[in-house]
Amino acid sequence: MKRVILATMLACGAAGWGESAEPFAVHVKSSTPKAPTKEAAEELRQRSEAARTAYADLEEALKKQHGKDPEKWPADERGKCQAAHDAFLEAQTDWFYSSGLKQKDIDDSARELAQALTDKKLVRVAAVAEDADLVVEVVGRAKVTHEGWGGQGTAAAQLVLRVGPGGRVDVPALAQSGTVWNAKRGFWMRTNTDTIHEFTVEAPYWVLISTKPGMGWMASYKGVAGQAAEAIGRFGVENSDKLAAARRATP
Repeated sequence: MKRVILATMLACGAAGWGESAEPFAVHVKSSTPKAPTKEAAEELRQRSEAARTAYADLEEALKKQHGKDPEKWPADERGKCQAAHDAFLEAQTDWFYSSGLKQKDIDDSARELAQALTDKKLVRVAAVAEDADLVVEVVGRAKVTHEGWGGQGTAAAQLVLRVGPGGRVDVPALAQSGTVWNAKRGFWMRTNTDTIHEFTVEAPYWVLISTKPGMGWMASYKGVAGQAAEAIGRFGVENSDKLAAARRATP
C-alpha cells in the first residue's frame, strides 16, 4: 500500500506572490518501489529497451520522410517524436532509479524533501492534500558517477520526482498555461533539476530528476532533496501567475 509521507506544503515566493495572492500549495508523498525483486527489475529493463527501440525507429523514419532537422518537421510529427522520446526516458528512469530500491529509501527521501521545504522561508505545512496545486511524488533515487562533474569518479546523488496536478487546479488549463520547470533536458548536468517528461492533457504530469554532485566519491541524498526543494520553490515563484490562472474557480 502506498504510504503518504507528508502533508501539503504552501510555498510563497516573495518576488512572485503578492500579499493578496493565493499561496502555492504542494503535496509531497512517497511511492511504492517499482522493482522490489530481480524479476521486476528485469521487466523494467526490457520495457526500457523496447521504448528505446520504438523511439529510435520513429526518429529514423521521420528523418527519412522530413529531413534531418526536426525543427522543419510538421508540428504533429515533432509531437509524436517528443512523446516517444519522453516515453523512452521515463522507462529508462523507472528501471535505473528503481532497481534495488526499498520502501525505506523512498520514504527517507520524501521526508528529507519535506523537511527541506519546511526549513525554507515562506514555506509552511498544511494537512489537506486536496487543497494542493501540485502533488510531488518521490519515485526513485540513485548515486551515480560522471567525469564531467569535477574529475574522474565524481559522484552525484539523483532524486526522481513525478509531479502531477493537485485538487485546486484544472488539468487542461494547467497543460495550456505554459508553466515550465527547466529548459534543459538531459541526464548529465551539474547541480540542477531537469525535466524528462512534459505535462500534457493526455499525460498530466512532469517527471523531474534533481542532481547534486558531492565531493569526490561522496554524495548526499539529503543534499539532493534540498536541490529539489529549491527547484519546487523557484517553480512556484516563476510560474505564479500561470498557476493562479489554472486554478479551479472557488464556489
